[in-house]
Amino acid sequence: MRIGGSLEESLSKGYRLDVRAILQESWQQTRSNGFGLLFAIMGVMAIWILLSNVLLAPLLTSEEGVDSAMFISLLLTVAMAPMSSALDMLGLAQAIGLRARASQVFDFFRHFLRLGTLSLLGSLLTSLFGPLFALLGLPVVLAFIPSALVGMGLLFTVPLVLERGLSPVQAILVSLRVFARGWPSLVLLHGILLGLCLLAMIPMGLGLLWVAPLYFNCKGILYRDLCGIAVEVSEGAATPDHFNA
Repeated sequence: MRIGGSLEESLSKGYRLDVRAILQESWQQTRSNGFGLLFAIMGVMAIWILLSNVLLAPLLTSEEGVDSAMFISLLLTVAMAPMSSALDMLGLAQAIGLRARASQVFDFFRHFLRLGTLSLLGSLLTSLFGPLFALLGLPVVLAFIPSALVGMGLLFTVPLVLERGLSPVQAILVSLRVFARGWPSLVLLHGILLGLCLLAMIPMGLGLLWVAPLYFNCKGILYRDLCGIAVEVSEGAATPDHFNA
C-alpha cells in the first residue's frame, strides 16, 4: 500500500502546500520522536568534519593544492552520499510513524553506486551556473539564484531513487518536474527554513539541535504528501512495519 499523496497527480495537476501545517507537523515529529534523527545528523557531520580535516585541510595551506582540494571535496561528497542520503530516508520513515535510529545511517551503502552518481550529478548541476554566467559576461553573484532553485528542485531525488527505484537521471528529472508544478510554495518553505537556520545560529548554534531534525522531517512530510510512500503492513499491525527502500 502507499501512504500519502500521488506522484502522478502532483505531476499532472500540480499542488499548493499548506506550509504552516507542514511546519507544525514536522515540529511535532521533532519534539516527539526522540533523538534518533538528531544523533544521526550529528554522526554524519562528525564523520564529514573528520574526513575534511584529514584530507582537505593540508591541501588548503598552499595555492597549488586548491585544485586538488576541489577534487577531494567532490570525492568526499560522493563517498558520504549513502550516509547523507540516509538522513532523507530517516525523515521519510518518521513521516509514516516509524522512529529513526542513529545506526540506520549505515543502512544504505548497498546503494553506493546509485547514490554516489546522484550526488555527483546534483553537485555538477548546482555548480555549473557560476562558470556559465562568467562565460556569458553576466554577474557571477547572480548565479546563486538558479543554483538555489535547482538545489530546491533536487529535493526529492534521494527517495525517488531509493523508494521508487528510479535511476539517478530519472530521479533528477522527475524531482525537477515535481518542483516546477508547485515551486512558489516550496520556495516559501525553504525561505522559512533558511530564516529558522539563521536564527538557530545566534545562540552559539544550539538552535540547530532542533532546526536540523526539523528540516529532514519537513522533507519526509513533503515527499509523503506529494509522492506517496510505499509501505508493507503485516496482518493485524496498527502501524506500518517499514517502507521499501
